[in-house]
Amino acid sequence: MNVDVEADRHDDHVIVHWSTPRSSGSCRFDHLPGTHPEWLGAGDELLEGADRREERAVLGAIAAWAAGEQLELGLWHDDQGIELLV
Repeated sequence: MNVDVEADRHDDHVIVHWSTPRSSGSCRFDHLPGTHPEWLGAGDELLEGADRREERAVLGAIAAWAAGEQLELGLWHDDQGIELLV
């Protein structure tokens, strides 16, 4: 599945936008210097708009984008803790 990823980068946060031919979404990742992961966003917010079949492709595309940008992204999941994307 084709997923396009774009981002608006700022010193204290990055907003990641994704889109597929059928849907789109975005998520704010706040910069937390000195932590692991260094950038943290909400998992529910990131995947809002994606159906179950798209979720894996969206996460993979964002992880690939973050690796290329050398950003360590993490997702907070309620009651499940933090998932490291990159």
